[in-house]
Amino acid sequence: MSESETVDGLASGTIVAGSVKTKAIHEVELDLGGGRVGVISQRYWSNDAAADLTRECVLGEVINAAVLVREDHKGRIVLSRLWALQQIAWAKIARAAENGEPVTGIITAVVKGGLSCDVGVRGFIPLSLVDVAPVENLSALVGREVQCKVVDADQMSGRLVLSRKAVLRGIQRKAAKELLELMASGDEHIGKVVDVQDFGVFVDINGVRGLVHRNELAWKRVQHPSELVAVGDEVKVRVKSVQAAKRRVNLTMKLDADPLSSLEVGGLMLGRVSRLADFGAFVMLNDNVEGLVYITEMAEYRVHRPEEVVLPGEEVWVKVLAVDRKRRRVDLSIAQAIAG
Repeated sequence: MSESETVDGLASGTIVAGSVKTKAIHEVELDLGGGRVGVISQRYWSNDAAADLTRECVLGEVINAAVLVREDHKGRIVLSRLWALQQIAWAKIARAAENGEPVTGIITAVVKGGLSCDVGVRGFIPLSLVDVAPVENLSALVGREVQCKVVDADQMSGRLVLSRKAVLRGIQRKAAKELLELMASGDEHIGKVVDVQDFGVFVDINGVRGLVHRNELAWKRVQHPSELVAVGDEVKVRVKSVQAAKRRVNLTMKLDADPLSSLEVGGLMLGRVSRLADFGAFVMLNDNVEGLVYITEMAEYRVHRPEEVVLPGEEVWVKVLAVDRKRRRVDLSIAQAIAG
């Protein structure tokens, strides 16, 4: 480096530390040691070119500043605190990006396509990387301190793209892992339906996703899960089993007692015909119990088709003949109920 590229032996951009010697509204003098004195003017202090520097520091305070490779008319080394802060910030950003660590900043404004964030230098958070869920009011985030992961950083062009979403997702994963390790059979939770499939529904419980099999949605017969729930619904579930190593959780929505346990064999009940089949009629005894009246139990005389005796929607008295809780079957009789 030539003599012209240095001042008092200090190269351009070199960061030095000095203590505040004197201060005025428009400039601050620093004692750099060795008889050298530096000066920082308002324009090089911060982004606020009109800042009152008497309010910005105290005598004796140590300030970091970058050398601008020139002296003023008083022979003082011209320094830039703003440039030094930016260099320090870029160094921190580079380390954070390399180590996969977050940087901390302040949301300063809502801009086109996202948010502006001050992390020592201006960074941009695209709308898609602001949060794990859509944010309705971006203005509510202005002024808040946030942590973000570095997505793209180029000091030469001043380009810095950040992701707050990545940090929040990491927090969610950690919390979900801790919750998964604490989950036990029998625990009850409130969750949100996030997916509906033919075989069942997936429910998210604070980041832990569990499966409610179709047979575990209700005590009654369910043709398809969409009959009972939709994506976005909040549901109450109970943990059936947990395999933490496989991140697998089996859930049930059958929280009430088995309605079949209250049925008394030989008892008479009033039900409503729900549907007909060639071999008989299905009768709903309540919202969760459906039983079958075989065609041979529909009347004391021979019946060729169920509709000869009943039609869907009709109320009928039936007698409970048998209850098979394992196979979820209830055998009923209209004929014996009438005879009774």
